[in-house]
Amino acid sequence: MFYSLTSSLTEEEVFEKICKNLVEKIGLRFVWVGFPDWKTLLIKPKYYYGYEAGLFEKFRVSISGDVPEGRGALGTALRENRIVIISDIRTDSRFDPWREEALKRQYLSVAGIPIYKNGNPYCVLGLYAKEPNFFTDETLGLLEELKGDIEFALKRIEEIRNNVIISQALLKSPAAVFILDEEGKIVFCNETVLRGCGRSFNEIVGQSIEMFGFKLSDGSDFYPVFLKFVSQEGDKFEDVLFCSIKKIYMEMKIYPIEIGGGVRRFIFLGRDVSEERELRAKLEKVMLEDPLTGLLNVEGFERRVNKLLGEVVEGFLVVIDISNFTYINRTYSFEVGNRVLKEIGKVLQGIFPGSKDLIARLGADEFGCFLRKEDYGDVRGLIDRLGLVKEIRVEVDGQEIVVATNVGIGYYPGDGKSVRELLEKASLALSEAKRGGAGEFRFFASHMELKAQEIISLDQLLEKALENRWFVFFYQPYFRAEDLRLAGLEALVRIKVDGKIYNPSEFIDYLERSRFLPKFEEWMFEEIEKKVRRFRVPISVNVSGRSFSRKEFIERFLDKFSGKGVNLEITERVFIEDVIYAKEVIRKVREKNIKVLIDDFGTGYCALSYLRDLPVDVIKVDRSFIQGVVEKKRDRDLVEVIVLLARRLGIESLAEGVETEEQLDIVKKLGFNYVQGFLLEKPLPEEELLSKYPEILSKDSQKT
Repeated sequence: MFYSLTSSLTEEEVFEKICKNLVEKIGLRFVWVGFPDWKTLLIKPKYYYGYEAGLFEKFRVSISGDVPEGRGALGTALRENRIVIISDIRTDSRFDPWREEALKRQYLSVAGIPIYKNGNPYCVLGLYAKEPNFFTDETLGLLEELKGDIEFALKRIEEIRNNVIISQALLKSPAAVFILDEEGKIVFCNETVLRGCGRSFNEIVGQSIEMFGFKLSDGSDFYPVFLKFVSQEGDKFEDVLFCSIKKIYMEMKIYPIEIGGGVRRFIFLGRDVSEERELRAKLEKVMLEDPLTGLLNVEGFERRVNKLLGEVVEGFLVVIDISNFTYINRTYSFEVGNRVLKEIGKVLQGIFPGSKDLIARLGADEFGCFLRKEDYGDVRGLIDRLGLVKEIRVEVDGQEIVVATNVGIGYYPGDGKSVRELLEKASLALSEAKRGGAGEFRFFASHMELKAQEIISLDQLLEKALENRWFVFFYQPYFRAEDLRLAGLEALVRIKVDGKIYNPSEFIDYLERSRFLPKFEEWMFEEIEKKVRRFRVPISVNVSGRSFSRKEFIERFLDKFSGKGVNLEITERVFIEDVIYAKEVIRKVREKNIKVLIDDFGTGYCALSYLRDLPVDVIKVDRSFIQGVVEKKRDRDLVEVIVLLARRLGIESLAEGVETEEQLDIVKKLGFNYVQGFLLEKPLPEEELLSKYPEILSKDSQKT
């Protein structure tokens, strides 16, 4: 509502923006911000906007409640830290000292909003409307929201300034920064690298890291060792390299980043330690512990358990997922969330004492444990132990926090002979457990892979959905990052049966492979054609790989939607399967004034280098990256690189899955053109969409 106050970097910007917006967008007559002068006990104006007409030469507002000038809305609000409303200044005696001057300026109602910092009164907003009863109990919630927004914005100003500095640090860091693909090709490098080798960004990107001639501390070539590190899936690699180009020694660290689908990128950080080399002989190559909990990480867990598997007859690999851990972070803070994770690790070690050295943190809110037969005895003993995991109680600063879990279990050797196989099976079982609700656990079974009954049910559902026209589109708006104005809609298909809504995750994969796809496409063409005439904003339509690969589908799409405000949205996988064909199709699509968007960008299929060959308009950075930009510097740095490269290639960027104000602040600073997510708006059925955004309705539709 109040127009991105948290993006402001100065108090002056915050207050000037809110005064102007309240007058111009809300329709108030006059707004001012006053600060208390504790020597004179007067509230002195500093910022204002609207029809003032010399008011401040006539007005005196006191902090003290002992004088009439201090008993109005503003003085009372500041003293008592509550919003005070005078609905009609013509009749309310609290406004007696200022009534005559206010009426000259057509002020008929007023609200005072106190702003506190660090628990102390800081300033007060005076809001004046030319209508009586403009401020009511019904609007009090909005005023409270405004108060909260301003106080939050002031608190965040210093943090925002620091983040701006940090965002520049990647490019301007004195450390050499590379991002490499799995073959060692350079995807990105920073200014330190460019200065050091005297080459341009375009001359380096796409080249192999071999060009720098790095040698390890033992004299061997770095490149083969890097490839070995990639194949072993280590969690970190570090050593002291000798750079033959600059003749310097460099302390080097490499961190892998999982970007989905088994594809990874590697952040290479190098610091010149030529003068410090004698202080170290060699850095530890592999870290096996999770730095937060002290438990094993994924790499350590895999190594240790794989070594153990050859020595045991049977066992169970258990994966434990914390249910709705995001709620804990939001409710108690990320710091408390981290402490909860530490305590959960200790609790698990207490529940499984015989396997305390085989417990790992596998993900942000996921733990793993391998249990040997002697640790549980029989299946009944195992179930008794798992019963203790269903609900974990931890204490932080004297406060008890109850954490619910879901558990998936894989059996060795029946479900797998390696940690990876067991993790896959346990993860499938975990997915089944989640469907049952918090506190549920499941063992892996072969029926989870077969899914025969599920396929039969899906087939029947899709057939009836086409016959009875149960398919509907929900529309999720996306917004311009700079001002949060609605920029367009993404059409998301649902199945609606007797009030029940089936989400795409329940049927879309099967639909795209089924015999029903052509009929569904017919329905889609018909439905979108209606909405193009009804809406005045662009509509993005997701197109499956199978549809995209059929020339007749593309030709019909172009024929129906050329120049009509319909965007074509595809995933990375769609064009990676046949780059030459995709390039030709995208060229034809754009010639018809249809924009092309790449959905879920970064989830594992697309190399950034493909963007040079495919003339797309917008990349939608996957929500998995956006969710990590607040807590994970690696995610934030990687997203910044993606946006920077896209901008240099003339491609716009959209941040998917924005769910918090902190994420919104960061993606704005990173330079995204558009934002989309539940923080701003969820997918809406058409009637609710038009109710909330009537301005998107076309003029012709309004007439009818």
